[in-house]
Amino acid sequence: MNSIKMRGVFAAVTGALLFGAAAPAMADSNDDIIYALMAKGVLTEEEGHQLLDGRDKERATQQKQMKSAGKVKISDAIDNATIYGDVRVRHEYREGTGTVSGTNSVKETANKDRYKITLGVKTEAGDWYSDLAMAMGAKGRSDNADLGSSSSISSNGVAAKDGLYVKRAMFGWKATDWLTLEAGRMDNPLYTTSMVWDPDLVVQGFTEKVKFKAGEANVFLTATQSTYVGPKVTFSPTASGSTVQSGLFAFQGGAQYAFNDKTSAKAAVTYTTYSRDHAWGVYVPGKSTSAYSNGFPAVGSGTASTWGTNDLNTIEIPAELNYMATGNVGVRLFGDYVYNTSGSDRYNAAIAAAGANANAIRAAGNDDNAWLLGFSVGSAKDLKAFESNKMAQGDWNAKIWYQEVGAYSIDQNLTDTDVFDARVNTKGTVFKSQYNLKDNVALNFTAAHATRKNGELATSTSAGNDLGLNLSKFNLLQLDLTYKF
Repeated sequence: MNSIKMRGVFAAVTGALLFGAAAPAMADSNDDIIYALMAKGVLTEEEGHQLLDGRDKERATQQKQMKSAGKVKISDAIDNATIYGDVRVRHEYREGTGTVSGTNSVKETANKDRYKITLGVKTEAGDWYSDLAMAMGAKGRSDNADLGSSSSISSNGVAAKDGLYVKRAMFGWKATDWLTLEAGRMDNPLYTTSMVWDPDLVVQGFTEKVKFKAGEANVFLTATQSTYVGPKVTFSPTASGSTVQSGLFAFQGGAQYAFNDKTSAKAAVTYTTYSRDHAWGVYVPGKSTSAYSNGFPAVGSGTASTWGTNDLNTIEIPAELNYMATGNVGVRLFGDYVYNTSGSDRYNAAIAAAGANANAIRAAGNDDNAWLLGFSVGSAKDLKAFESNKMAQGDWNAKIWYQEVGAYSIDQNLTDTDVFDARVNTKGTVFKSQYNLKDNVALNFTAAHATRKNGELATSTSAGNDLGLNLSKFNLLQLDLTYKF
């Protein structure tokens, strides 16, 4: 065969093989064709190996493209980036019975349609990673916005626009196999419950995480140093405009243990304290003023607001026991207990700040602990999926719990705004359920009922609650539809 014809055959074979490169399943058969043409002398060994080398490079390129599918390229320094988020719409009904400014008992209802948006991106660069997310809601404990709401009386709900706020802005470093360090504005790293921490709340500061195995147990140690209120501002000489910085410090140790492929348990002990007694207001050296709202009002005082973090040094013990009752249905017994070791000091501070209502505060006594006990059942493919609450299309879950929160037991600025309207001095029951219409589409229903725990004290709260009453009873109904991406 002359050289011109050889080059023509070589070009034809090359074109055919490169055209077939888009079909990986044909890779082996294409290689066989090349070897057959080499054996018949149609292609020289040099020409055949050139084609084989081209095929190998093409397959490597295809594999690399498949691995990077779905990832967003930001820069050469970033290995991969993932965009994520969710959109949720909610119908909500809240009903409260209580008093306003010492009046007779009245009823307040709030019937709302709400929505929320979360939009974020996570990146990885070797042992380093980051998380940047925007969310609805200017208030720290709520990512919701009301449909039809307006910030201006001259604008209606159609014309009004809501804003996105920074929810997370953090980066982390996997220093070793057992140590991870994080900094910035990040999700609460502690194993806890909504009785103590609202799920929408983040921490701002630094976190250290240690994880290792001790026999069959997975041990975790977590410490976080969060700026609670800041920054510190001073004048010289000291003036009334000086402010102080307050920090929240938490230290947790716990373990998760799998008895077998059907049963596991998890528990932890957390100690939380604050760098200063007071978190809000103007600090005047040498004085401890009621401007910090460190008192807990009596029922007749006509107010239920308090912001102070004075005398809060809590020990919290959350725990759970998981069991796969069948191949795809699990049950969980869970609980949480909190004891404020400085509860008596918090109680005495409330008496000192109560003025004319001091006797009522004194008669109510010290109530320095909170507890929760609940039961959950739901579908999951295995024990690990049930433990992590990872749900796919067709999965369902239902849980019910009872909790009691003493007036001096926990930080009223942190507890869940949905469950009992962010109040302390409450007791009651909560029911939640979820059904996944698709892997990323979930329908949720929540119902809650609470009453005042100590009849002599108000159901105190800080800013952010939806009802303005000094509550004696509370009811909540919520229906959510969430789409994740």
